Amino acid sequence: MTLTHSEFKQTLRCTKVPHSAATGFTDKLYLPPSTLTALLDSSKRNGLSNGATTTNGRYQSHRAPYYSPFSSEETDYSTPSQTDLLPSPLIFRLIPAAQTGLHDRQRNSRAVHCSVREFSHEEGHAGIPEWLMNEMELAEGDSVSLELVRLQKGTHAQLKALNPMARGVGDLRSLLEAYMRTKLTALTVGETLLVPINGVVEPLSFSVAALEPSDAIDIVDTDLSVDIVYADSGPILDHSAVEHNSASGNELVSGVGIDITVSKEQGRSFLLHVPAEANSVDVILDCVTGDALLVASCLVQNPGVVDNTWFDFSAPSHKQKRLRISHDQLLPQGSNAVHVSVVGFTTLCQAKISIDLDGAQNDDVKVETKSLSLPNEDDLRLCANCGSSVPAARFDMHRIVCERHNVKCTRCDSIFKRGSDEAKRHWHCELCNVSGDIDDSDKHLHFFHTPVSCTCDTERSAFASIVELAEHRRTRCPERLIECRYCHNIEPQGPASEDATDIMDGLNAHEAYCGNRTIECTKCKANVRIRQVLVHMRMHQMREQVARENMVPCANKECSRERASNPLGLCTSCFGPFYTGQHDPDNHKLLKRLARALHTQMTRGCGSQRCRNLMCATGLQNIGSSSDSAVSSLSQTEAAALMVPILKAYTPLSTLPRPSIDYAKIDLHLCK
Repeated sequence: MTLTHSEFKQTLRCTKVPHSAATGFTDKLYLPPSTLTALLDSSKRNGLSNGATTTNGRYQSHRAPYYSPFSSEETDYSTPSQTDLLPSPLIFRLIPAAQTGLHDRQRNSRAVHCSVREFSHEEGHAGIPEWLMNEMELAEGDSVSLELVRLQKGTHAQLKALNPMARGVGDLRSLLEAYMRTKLTALTVGETLLVPINGVVEPLSFSVAALEPSDAIDIVDTDLSVDIVYADSGPILDHSAVEHNSASGNELVSGVGIDITVSKEQGRSFLLHVPAEANSVDVILDCVTGDALLVASCLVQNPGVVDNTWFDFSAPSHKQKRLRISHDQLLPQGSNAVHVSVVGFTTLCQAKISIDLDGAQNDDVKVETKSLSLPNEDDLRLCANCGSSVPAARFDMHRIVCERHNVKCTRCDSIFKRGSDEAKRHWHCELCNVSGDIDDSDKHLHFFHTPVSCTCDTERSAFASIVELAEHRRTRCPERLIECRYCHNIEPQGPASEDATDIMDGLNAHEAYCGNRTIECTKCKANVRIRQVLVHMRMHQMREQVARENMVPCANKECSRERASNPLGLCTSCFGPFYTGQHDPDNHKLLKRLARALHTQMTRGCGSQRCRNLMCATGLQNIGSSSDSAVSSLSQTEAAALMVPILKAYTPLSTLPRPSIDYAKIDLHLCK
């Protein structure tokens, strides 16, 4: 392994940093403050770093200032600060202390290269991510050697996928790019990377097989090309085959119902492709025995009770569950795939799932009713028991029969047959106004009145019910999955941004990070934030538009380019055939070339089939062939007569002093 010479060395003891959603599988360490002090002292002894030089005792940095399309101000780097004395980024070679006395090739067998997150750890200890300690086979309290090194910028990396299911991941290259950009600083040949994939329980493993230009590279702010080599053996999780195999019962197709059986808290997932020609799709679950939940999501591959976009938690007495999905609720990037899950609520549920295209049409069912001759409203009386309007002549008889056979609920005014099972099983929630069958109470209390908490680390992580938690997970939760508008990856949105610009642009934490990355403008070669690319390009368009509005046109009426500096007032393209290196102070030769070109054009033509120039023989022939009226070509005498006004307009070019010429009044038509 070829590495550069170490500029700083220190030995510390390991402290494990557990994996969390905030840090992820990063390679950044937590070092003590004394390490930063020692680094600064070492940098002062070794001279200026970070590509800086001194000229006549003055500090000059090679770093280009950040370009903003709204301001032309640049940061003054003339005076170095303490952090300017350190290389950026800080890259350390981490080696187990037991290998420090071995040969370079032997001691680097377990060496990795990493960066630092902050200098706030306990003195004498280094906080190392758990996955990195497992990679180096370190235990809590082991000694490690920390060496500051400089690595070359990487140009190429070859990663070998150790999990066969990596073949089934859609845009694996984009996921790896986002992971390395946000979590890693350097790569080392032989190390194993753990890449979390949303929707997959275990992270995917990738081994660094080869790197260029050296065995350890810096991947910060570099255009790194990545090749992926897949495992040769083992089962392959091919999502495309699963998604399009309707015979296996994993895809919902119109007109085909699927019989399913699910147990309690167990689910079965399906894939639904919303057709482009359908305004909406209804997912229908008919429960034959037992009860289940119906949930769906565009982002989560296996949606559950709290991680979903659409849900139906209706009571067990409602045997049919229904979700309506319309096109305007799908992902903004144009994906029409929806993941549907059926989660069992009772011990065993047998049901049938199907879809109905354009279900809105079934709602507008016209019911023909016969016109009945109702008595006058003055002759109607309202029954206090059942609430029906009864004719006054039959009211007494109705009241006696109604009170004998019907009973009214005092809380919801529902009417039941006296002594019926329906009346005995009628139930009211003591915490809200919901009513229904007594069998609905357990499900209602479980989803609407059971306190739960979210796994996100926020101030308000406790909720009064699962429904409120599900709403939190769909909207404000930092762990909510989104499709980033910039990198187009499925990522957690992160905590709410406190920056006013991010709030006005509607950006969450992940999109704010992605949007603040810079790319090079193809026109002006300036570094522009990705979130400001549209504004930056509009500025170029406005400048071009202003330039076009203030443009002085070419004297050739057949051309729309900008006039150049030449005697004929033509653009550079039109003046090209008339240019010569001969000495012509009075422009006589130039006017002769112009007269010859005009005469040849009007008598012989240019030969272009698209020409429509009225002062060209070819243009006159093309116009005559495409119209009913015949257009004759010009004779030599007619051509000479048309040339005279043009040449007279250019006559001042051969006189001294030369007066100004109004090129706009010259009726010059040259074929391009």
